[in-house]
Amino acid sequence: MITRASAIPGMAVLLTLTLTGCALVPDTLEDLAGSASAPIDSLNPYDEVDRDAPFAGSPAEEYGVGFPDPPEAEAVGPYDADQVADAYERTQEFLDATYLNQDAVFKEDNGAFVELLEGQALDWYLEEFDNPDPELNARSLNYNLTPGTAEPIGDQVRVNGRMWAQESTDEYDQDYLSVTTEFTIVHPVARPGEPVSTRIVVSHLGEVAFYDVGTDELEAWPAWYRAVAPAHCLEDQITFTPAFGDELPEGERPKGGKQDAYDLEDAREMDECVSVKGT
Repeated sequence: MITRASAIPGMAVLLTLTLTGCALVPDTLEDLAGSASAPIDSLNPYDEVDRDAPFAGSPAEEYGVGFPDPPEAEAVGPYDADQVADAYERTQEFLDATYLNQDAVFKEDNGAFVELLEGQALDWYLEEFDNPDPELNARSLNYNLTPGTAEPIGDQVRVNGRMWAQESTDEYDQDYLSVTTEFTIVHPVARPGEPVSTRIVVSHLGEVAFYDVGTDELEAWPAWYRAVAPAHCLEDQITFTPAFGDELPEGERPKGGKQDAYDLEDAREMDECVSVKGT
């Protein structure tokens, strides 16, 4: 399922893509047991994550903790190295506020993200934050799990990927500095108060567009989409509801063969609800 939210004229299109793991139901538990990162406890067969080593056996075991440092800044077209360095730093702040801030991820508190917005981008976000049309709702920028559905295991978030700067032109022929972002982000989570756990894998693709609006610094417009697994394919969703192994799928049923949630190329091409391998 894909949700599109368009910014004001002259700015990039915002996308939210939901890749879910609806196939993790009882008839796939044998497959799940074979690919899980930790041994399945016979008394708690849906507790996939080792609480002492929550990334063990998964690709995320080799990922870094948090987002990697940006590349060294160099001039890009008309943008000097200082402007590029500032764009890298601000992009990193947006990513941290979106994916590493536990109040945002688990409690829908996006205050740290909002504080980073300025000018027309802030005006647009506040105006469209409660838009009843999910295709126009500004919260497509934020990554919020449905409150009460998950709690973090440990205090680490593992991340793999990169960012880079380049010149770009939008559909209205306005030039801007683009910081492209491509990351896989992994949160180990449990159902609150129960021995049921999984790893939520987010494939993040997109950019932060920096426009020259005549002020001292470039104005930042985050514009990205994401795939989330395992999660239920719920219609018109604004938050993501984790799908644990002991649950029947809700909403749209997955289509096609199982995809690798850690493969950014799979996420890039996704345009509907699909099945995923164990995360």
